[in-house]
Amino acid sequence: MLITVLDLAKFRGLKEDENGKVSMGAFDDVGLPMMGGCSICGATVTCYNACPSKSGFLKCEKGCIGGDGWETVEEADIDIFGE
Repeated sequence: MLITVLDLAKFRGLKEDENGKVSMGAFDDVGLPMMGGCSICGATVTCYNACPSKSGFLKCEKGCIGGDGWETVEEADIDIFGE
């Protein structure tokens, strides 16, 4: 199973507010988008159903990502953001 943007954001320290909610600004703070579009099918995707891809674009978790994602947040973090 490949990681989602939400998985990676949590790994990078995504902060919830006092009510347990997360804002778009919190995603910006960890350098990731909360929502966007799949680069393959054009669907609107959000942090829980979008995968970061090795090609640099968001892709749908089901179907479009194929083998272009990461299986661990550690690998994704290093590849995307560096050591």
